[in-house]
Amino acid sequence: MPPGESSAHRRLKEVTLLWAYRRGYRCCATEVRAPRSSFRVDVAGVRIGRKPVISTVAVFECKQSRNDFWRDNRRRNELRDRLLQLQERREKLESLLAVHYPSLRTSDCLFPEWASFDFTTLDHQGYRQIIRSIGRIQGQLLQNVKFDLVTHYQLGNLHYLVAPAAMIDPSEVPVGWGFLEVDSDGSIIETTVPTRFNQIGTSDWVLRIAQALTARETRSILGGQLGSR
Repeated sequence: MPPGESSAHRRLKEVTLLWAYRRGYRCCATEVRAPRSSFRVDVAGVRIGRKPVISTVAVFECKQSRNDFWRDNRRRNELRDRLLQLQERREKLESLLAVHYPSLRTSDCLFPEWASFDFTTLDHQGYRQIIRSIGRIQGQLLQNVKFDLVTHYQLGNLHYLVAPAAMIDPSEVPVGWGFLEVDSDGSIIETTVPTRFNQIGTSDWVLRIAQALTARETRSILGGQLGSR
């Protein structure tokens, strides 16, 4: 456990890793140092496709409390109301676009119900305008730049925010990110499906995940040896 980490946060990471594994991310670990950046992600997973070009990297950020997610903002209520309206418009528009543009469905998964849609490639002025507006408001609300950095550095194809159920409203989730809500019994509901982003360096993630797992196993073995003396 990292210094200062609570048992609640550790539990979120554990159930997230199991969820990812069951979704086909056979190479995954917690507390993985991300390539091309100076921070660690809570959980990272790689789902190896039948062809390397369709392999998928997913990164997960776990938040155990609202204080971890939000900072003080005087206009929060006003901005949240506006953000909620925009997110509802975005969801309705994406539902229509998914029907009229089935070619946007990605091939990142063998199961259609788990597939994501890449709306970023669509030249639709109304959709782009909504996305820009959502991003602008979230920029005023969100003070945790890690969400932006994950997207900026193209660290993963799919990004997920993970939090206890009912703690965060889906409209507050950073645009393009998926949202996983964890119930008290450890079950997970995928409230928001993520947009698929371009990603650089799948092999870098496999290496980083392997290093994280090796370091954890080594600490466990050494701790066991010291405890037996």
